[in-house]
Amino acid sequence: MQSSSYMLIIYVLAFIAIFYFMAIRPQQKQRRAHAALLASLKKGDSVVTAAGIYGKVKRVEDNLVVIEVAKGVNMKVARRAIAEIIRDSAQARAAAPEGAVGGRGKRGQAEIEDAAPEEIEEGGDEIEAEATEAAAEADDESVKSGS
Repeated sequence: MQSSSYMLIIYVLAFIAIFYFMAIRPQQKQRRAHAALLASLKKGDSVVTAAGIYGKVKRVEDNLVVIEVAKGVNMKVARRAIAEIIRDSAQARAAAPEGAVGGRGKRGQAEIEDAAPEEIEEGGDEIEAEATEAAAEADDESVKSGS
């Protein structure tokens, strides 16, 4: 009886140790690294927010960071929402969509591929024809069952 209770205690302690080294410790390490990243945040840094928005830091306050996402477009974000600081400008241009970092793109131009209006109308006609056929079949069925 004595040996089985010692083994149980050893298994519980081993489980706690494994859990600590596999879950708790890495989380604490990651939290400290993010806190250090936020502490080193300064004006002029290119950043990526947790939402994936690229921009350049214009002003840093206690819990608030103002970033410029395009020329003349500033956003206020929570300081803890900054996910990454991109130190290398070549890396920033490669990672960000064209014109997102530093406002180098064309202002106000959306990159949207428009479908031809004919394609939209044809698709609409097909859907309308199918709906009309389905309604006609339903009416035929109701007339047959009602007679």
